[in-house]
Amino acid sequence: MKIRVLGSSGSQLPGLNLTSFLLDRTVLIDTGSAASMLDFDEQKRIELVLLSHIHIDHSLGLMLMADNLVGQTRKPIKILSIPEVLDGLRGHLFNNQVWPDFTSIPSAKSAVFSLQALTEGRTARAGKYAVTAARVSHSVPATGFVIGDGRSSLLYTGDTRATDRIWKLARTVRDLRGVIIETSFPNHMQGMADLSGHLTPRSLQAEIVKSGLRVPFYVYHLKALHLSRVQKEIAALKNPQIRFATEGATYSL
Repeated sequence: MKIRVLGSSGSQLPGLNLTSFLLDRTVLIDTGSAASMLDFDEQKRIELVLLSHIHIDHSLGLMLMADNLVGQTRKPIKILSIPEVLDGLRGHLFNNQVWPDFTSIPSAKSAVFSLQALTEGRTARAGKYAVTAARVSHSVPATGFVIGDGRSSLLYTGDTRATDRIWKLARTVRDLRGVIIETSFPNHMQGMADLSGHLTPRSLQAEIVKSGLRVPFYVYHLKALHLSRVQKEIAALKNPQIRFATEGATYSL
């Protein structure tokens, strides 16, 4: 299982790309920078999208890729998430006002995207992957995922403040090789982090301890204006499990 970091920032400035990860060339985990970081042929290879929530920094690529791929796909690309996220996608983004409904253009059978609801805690098959959703604590309905290919598994938290369900799920995964976890604000902004559904370095450390996991934690979603301070506060934790999800890097799990 190879993870390419297309974007790992929680906000966008030149040189900082919105959240999106490419798994084995065919699966997108969130899509913030997918349209700007993947060329047309790479976009055509996508078969599956795991969408944690509909905030634009995680969903923008869906809308922009749709423009490129309409009429170019042999079958719809599946978007998997919990029902509340898919309902939000239909109602607020693909609503023929903010953006055309690319789940029905040019027809339902030959649309760019199809939507597949996941039942929280129940593993679903998606090609060679086993995907399990676990709700996390954000400012809108949001989910994390455990994704496995039969040899190794990855946990992706999506955006979350302190949470519990996903760690309970993770402790049952014997072949877990890594966690991609968000941290957005510096410690002095803990109130803002709690209000908006995010972590600080201090609460990141608490979540790692709570999880009981002994695998690498790759941190993403640092807010651009606080990047240096958050990096320093994470370094000060001196936790060897913590690594940064570096944009452009590829990790093998």
